[in-house]
Amino acid sequence: MACLSKQNMVVHTEKNVYDHTLGKVVALGKACNKILLETREQLRYVSKDGKCRVNLGHIDERGRFLSDIFTSFVDLQYRWFLFVFMMCYITTWFLFAGLYYVNASIRGDMDQNHCYLGIDGFISALLFSVETQRTIGYGSRTVSPTCHEGVLLVMMQCIVGSMIDALMVGCMFVKISRPKKRAETLLFSRTCVIANRDDQLCLMFRLGDLRESHMVDAKVRAKLIKSRQTAEGEFLPLEQTEIDLGYETGSDRLFLVEPQVIQHNIGASSPLWDLGPEQLRRQQFEIIVILEGIVEATGMMCQAKTSYIETEIEWGARFEPCMMLEKGSFRVDLRRFHTTYKVPLPNCSASQAHQLMVLAGCKVQSHTAYRECDAWAEGAAEEGKDKSLSNIRFTIGGIQEERMSEGNESEASAEQML
Repeated sequence: MACLSKQNMVVHTEKNVYDHTLGKVVALGKACNKILLETREQLRYVSKDGKCRVNLGHIDERGRFLSDIFTSFVDLQYRWFLFVFMMCYITTWFLFAGLYYVNASIRGDMDQNHCYLGIDGFISALLFSVETQRTIGYGSRTVSPTCHEGVLLVMMQCIVGSMIDALMVGCMFVKISRPKKRAETLLFSRTCVIANRDDQLCLMFRLGDLRESHMVDAKVRAKLIKSRQTAEGEFLPLEQTEIDLGYETGSDRLFLVEPQVIQHNIGASSPLWDLGPEQLRRQQFEIIVILEGIVEATGMMCQAKTSYIETEIEWGARFEPCMMLEKGSFRVDLRRFHTTYKVPLPNCSASQAHQLMVLAGCKVQSHTAYRECDAWAEGAAEEGKDKSLSNIRFTIGGIQEERMSEGNESEASAEQML
């Protein structure tokens, strides 16, 4: 009994050690998978919110940005845009204040005020510059008509101020009215699904619009980003391949009133033709979806982007319906927008499934042809048998007729001899 109890204790201890080690291995595996997923997220070409993760470096010809200064200002971030906006005005105010102060000092007009009335220092010159450019006109400072250079400086400042107003106000209006924020109300499903639709393997994703003002002339397109090596050995790090979403049939043009499921038929010309569930796990690629349309309220073009990596593609799944008829109108339940459910689907690529169907068709055709060949052979044999019997009857009849004719001739010859 003591030996058995010791043996049970040893077995129990070994089991605890095994369970502890197995738990550590599982935890380590989960941690590694998490690190791999985080690393894969960092390697995205386009983030889920549509931002392109491409940084341009070592630009030698930066003067090209100044040639298109309006677009350069509009593309600036808001903090830098506001900084440039304020510095343009502040710089001109101080610049012309310095010119007024220098002109007044050269003329010796600080005490007598013959040219610039009410200017006795740099601060008063700065106030005069601001009042002149912003046309505030308090009336405490002015320019004498006898001071020709002062009048010329006021004219120059008015012209420069008008140009700055036109540029800065225009940039501010364009930056505020850009439809970039409109793209945030366009929804893309978190994942893509692959399933059969009308006996055709399809890649599908869902998109929708949250606003009641709909997108006009909405179009959707998709690109596959994948690295590959050419036959000559050239490495293409980010090759872009078009994914057909129905350009020829017009399916890529959307009437985006309710959430719609966009499908890509995985045919022989599709870049996903040779990819099955196992290949999806091993390969690294990215599908970029681009939705373009005109904002109904402003008439400006809007573009929304998202991306799906290989881990965000569900094999053998479909999207749950999110539309229902309620109180005489259609109601969209956005809680089901990202929800999917599993459907049966073979674990083979579209090309492999096509080959299996071709082989099955060949077997059926060969079996049918074999049966037809047997039937034809049996018919041919029966027909040949009938022909042979008829030929035999004809030959026997002919032989009997010949024998009867020979007998008649012999009898006739015998009578003549008698």
